[in-house]
Amino acid sequence: MKIFRIACVYAACLAVLAIFLAPIAWVVVISLKMRGDIFTWPPTFFGFKPTMINYVNVLSGSSKFLLYLGNSLIVASVSTVVAVCIGTLGAFALSGRRKRSSKLWSYWMLSFRMMPPVALIIPYYFLYQKAGMLGSLSAIAISHSVFSVAVVLWMTKNFFDEVPSEIEEAAMVDGASEWQTFRYIIVPMAKAAIAASLIFAFLTSWNEFLFAAILSNTKTYTAPVAISSFVGEVYVSWGELAAATIVGILPALVVVFFGQRYLLVGLAPGAVK
Repeated sequence: MKIFRIACVYAACLAVLAIFLAPIAWVVVISLKMRGDIFTWPPTFFGFKPTMINYVNVLSGSSKFLLYLGNSLIVASVSTVVAVCIGTLGAFALSGRRKRSSKLWSYWMLSFRMMPPVALIIPYYFLYQKAGMLGSLSAIAISHSVFSVAVVLWMTKNFFDEVPSEIEEAAMVDGASEWQTFRYIIVPMAKAAIAASLIFAFLTSWNEFLFAAILSNTKTYTAPVAISSFVGEVYVSWGELAAATIVGILPALVVVFFGQRYLLVGLAPGAVK
């Protein structure tokens, strides 16, 4: 009976996994088809001659997709570093025993994440236009970091709240300042939570489309904006669109793959011994 229940659980997990992976698998298949094979009816997963021409067209110098992929890496990396630095410092300052109204401040910070981005795009546009930053990668990175700070602060604050006060008091007795306590004791203890928040901040910036589309120009497109450019008014390059999508999600998959061991620990506050 126990074996049957375990088998049912695994079967259910595999079914859910198949549902989530089916769209990605279909995009991979389309990226390996010629245009004539894409419109074959009924559509097939097999029975066609695979080709890499779509990937060649996407990665060739004329498409500039590698440039846009590099722009995404720069923007995501910068915004992630800024968000993690500011977010962890803010989370440490707002941990419960330092500020009585920490919950109120935390919810106020989280409201930035709840706010629809379209409500802020016009003020951001005019602000960067007046500052002469419109169309620059720094404008996109700053915009992304603002939204990511809330995620980092919320995730790391829960961990800092669970750090026993005796640890910090012992450091103070030994002559450590509050900054030294944070830098040399709290941060090493919270590295899993910080790593998890870093992954989420990176993915938030990597997948963001609206700000990147409005605040960029043809030289500073990010990967999501570049992928959308394969959809024209009267013509859609389905094969190249699918190939660009697969190439675009690979860096995110790499980050999640190498950081997955931090996710479970980082999302489970209270694991301090």
